[in-house]
Amino acid sequence: MGLSSPSATAHQKYIVQLQHSLTRIDVSIFTLQPATYTLHPNKMQFTNPDNNIRELELKGDETLVIFGSGAGGHTFAALRVLGGSGRVVAIDPRQQLLDRVQSEVDRMKLSGFTAKCADYEHANGTGLQQQYADVVMVPNTLFSASRKDTLLKEAHRVLKYSGRLLLVEWKDSYGGMGPQPEHVVREDTARSLIETAGLMIERTYAAGAQHYGIVARKQAPNR
Repeated sequence: MGLSSPSATAHQKYIVQLQHSLTRIDVSIFTLQPATYTLHPNKMQFTNPDNNIRELELKGDETLVIFGSGAGGHTFAALRVLGGSGRVVAIDPRQQLLDRVQSEVDRMKLSGFTAKCADYEHANGTGLQQQYADVVMVPNTLFSASRKDTLLKEAHRVLKYSGRLLLVEWKDSYGGMGPQPEHVVREDTARSLIETAGLMIERTYAAGAQHYGIVARKQAPNR
């Protein structure tokens, strides 16, 4: 199975667009070749939203804010766990993606969902009040941010004291399946950015073969 494309450059751009909008592929991957994208079964799997949401240990009445909700994989997984008692706020600068997620939420008759088109790369850019969220998730978003430090400071601002941050990122480029090599955020860099934003790292975990996950917490100020 192949898709024709006029140039390798066009192929590369399409791969990047795919990884922006897709969260996981269960049984196949796209491999860049001179003239086609070829599907190869069972060779790569993107990070699993259900597994990542389990790492958060969400409680039924909590509010989760997702910075870079994309195609909605983590949104749907969280809504299923919360069961309508809590709330998921999906934030993305791409209104078209949010519209698609909203349509799917409506179709699945899931409750407790809010879609918000906003820029999380600026101070107060989400428009959320301070200490709004119990949890903030940043899934495969940091690599594409030009103001990574500001994004994480905004996550810190909207988190309640003792609130949790979960960041998931690509380990490498994987030949164009992930970010371009110069945009990959290494784990040590991500840890430094999280700590600089004022969050305390609690643990890391393997978020799939190609991703790492970091769980951090916002500490209450010293009295």
